[in-house]
Amino acid sequence: MGKENNLSFHLNERQRDIVKMINKNGSVRVAELSSTFNVSEETIRRDFEKLERDQLLRKIHGGALKVEQHTETPQMHRQSKNIEEKQVIAKKAASYVEDGDIIALDASTTALMMVEYIKDRNLTVITNSIGVTMELSTEDHIRVILIGGYLSKASMSLVGNFAERVIEDYHVDKFFFSCLGVDIDRGISEMHEDQALVKKQLISISEKLFLLADYSKFGEKSLFRLCNLSILDYLITDNKVSMNSIREINKHGINIVVGEENPGAV
Repeated sequence: MGKENNLSFHLNERQRDIVKMINKNGSVRVAELSSTFNVSEETIRRDFEKLERDQLLRKIHGGALKVEQHTETPQMHRQSKNIEEKQVIAKKAASYVEDGDIIALDASTTALMMVEYIKDRNLTVITNSIGVTMELSTEDHIRVILIGGYLSKASMSLVGNFAERVIEDYHVDKFFFSCLGVDIDRGISEMHEDQALVKKQLISISEKLFLLADYSKFGEKSLFRLCNLSILDYLITDNKVSMNSIREINKHGINIVVGEENPGAV
């Protein structure tokens, strides 16, 4: 906030409001700000250019991010958050995997945790996660297809246009993926565009969709929208999700599954 206060006298009222909004929400969209302030999208983009020069935001395609959020959260940090809840979700998700399935796993820590519970099955696994690939590299009965692309070091995954083009040629029975936001109105959203685009491509080629989301994701809205909740076959979560959230999701005809406590080893 110190930088914002020091530079505020250089900003007009709209620009100051944009900074407040991005500091509060973590991200903003050009189209939404254009509507909010009743100005053209080009005017908002010029605001972004000034605010980025002042290091008050970081521009991305279609919007901007809070400066502290310009990179993905490192995988080691993500793995240390809500570990028990993610283990519960991972074990429940693995129970839907059957011999002969072609499954896709994203680069989320919850999907990585799933691997321990599916090693005994004969599968084809499509993923952009280096962690998932390494975990399955010694399992002769599991065929692993690592989607190519450029390396995102924070998440240890491969992303980019090449990855998206390769995915087009595949068929997936079941896609297991996570996100940063689950909201009834906005749907499922992701903070990072590269990850969002790979997930969208996998969603488009998958027969069944399994969202893996712990309680902390509910009610959150992130920058890039992946899809509506209504297209999910299953939403798998933990028992810390509020009953109000479960009832609201059930009202929309979505299968929400709550994993059991103490997943243990398989």
